[in-house]
Amino acid sequence: MVRKSLLGSFFLLSAALLAGCEKKSPTIPAGSVKANPAYVEYFGQPPTPETGTCFARVGFFPLRSDPEKVSPVPFFLFREEGQLQLVLDRLVSGEMAFPAESALFNPFPAGTRVQVRSLGEGVTELTLSLDGTSTAAPDFAAMAAALTETAVQFDEVQRVRILVVGAPMAGMPPDGFGHEPQRIASLDSPNLLMVIGNWEHGAEDLEEILANFDRPVTIGSFRLRDASGQEVKGKYYQSAFDMAVVIHPENPSAFREGIAFSAEWDVADALGRHGKGEAVFRLQRHEHPAEKKE
Repeated sequence: MVRKSLLGSFFLLSAALLAGCEKKSPTIPAGSVKANPAYVEYFGQPPTPETGTCFARVGFFPLRSDPEKVSPVPFFLFREEGQLQLVLDRLVSGEMAFPAESALFNPFPAGTRVQVRSLGEGVTELTLSLDGTSTAAPDFAAMAAALTETAVQFDEVQRVRILVVGAPMAGMPPDGFGHEPQRIASLDSPNLLMVIGNWEHGAEDLEEILANFDRPVTIGSFRLRDASGQEVKGKYYQSAFDMAVVIHPENPSAFREGIAFSAEWDVADALGRHGKGEAVFRLQRHEHPAEKKE
């Protein structure tokens, strides 16, 4: 049985999403959530945090099969001010890591930065800084589609001008990029994205295993088996925002980076889309940064 937990992550860095969430107490008011129209359109009503106020937004990432098309991914914020900058920072930062078998990919090279400046009259200028160490040729069309559709979900943005190293991005119309409904791919059934392990920095044994879905889901059933076909024993929880199943295994020393798991799931999202499947995943390692010593 899956129980609620405030442990867990979305992709590789859920701590940023869960900051400020603590267990309820009689003196702490219940949490609340505010979803914008884009989130509600693609994902329905979002889960409510146990405490604090969160804001449900979306980021758009390109499809591997057609990089000029994009698909939405849930973003949860805990700050009302500067949300456009926060969402775009997360979009380009590399926090959102997709496995090779995913239908989506992150087109932004490691080290990419974005600076947001309003030009007024619905036009926003985005200045991209690329670190120049990537050997792959930048996919500017994919970047433009992801940045534009992510930015125009905010009411104050109708057009987006994108600068790269101070120059207009190749292919940009004179008045900037705008919303193009035809390039947004329709969302299929909810799906399991990856299985990752959380390790303390330098530790040999993992703390927990996380099976991450592509959106908040209600769990009908979930099973995780090792390479021998044995079900992984331990305590099973569901993460905050319902985007992951979190497992605290009975025998953490049995699990190492790269080992194979067979996952089987039966889930549904808030709009009633049903997802059921079984697949093999390799355990990905996520290591918490070392704590700074005073």
